[in-house]
Amino acid sequence: MSDLSKVVEGESYFAKVYDAVPDYNEKQSPGTGKYQWEINVAVEPEVYEQFKAAGFNAGMRLDKGGKMDYTNKPVITFLKWAADYNGNPNEAPIVMDKDKESFAERIENGSKVKVQWEAYSYGKGRHKRPMLLAVQVLELVEQAKGDITPDEVAF
Repeated sequence: MSDLSKVVEGESYFAKVYDAVPDYNEKQSPGTGKYQWEINVAVEPEVYEQFKAAGFNAGMRLDKGGKMDYTNKPVITFLKWAADYNGNPNEAPIVMDKDKESFAERIENGSKVKVQWEAYSYGKGRHKRPMLLAVQVLELVEQAKGDITPDEVAF
């Protein structure tokens, strides 16, 4: 794992880094799951392969080689649980802009980010995942607002 950088750069998708969201179990059956912050990062294939070779198997979509429908690059999901194993609250990940100032805007899909992470093993060592520590937004993608006037209607 020594060749893995603790900072990964890529394109952000479906970032939920300000408010913890329910995991799959909690969505399916309230009260049985956990809450978490997460960000999906599309990375270069070599980076994905380095994580895979280092034994990461959670947040990796190994069954599909990291591929998702929304990008042609492999995706790694970095997450942080809102509470630790004993139920104590965790701090939200740090989110900053390229100048290292606090950043509180929505991180749109396709935005360029850096993610600082650390390795975390659980399930008696069966699962290994990259845990989210901080996000730096390098280039924010602007999304269309969807507002037009009646004079601008195309039909």
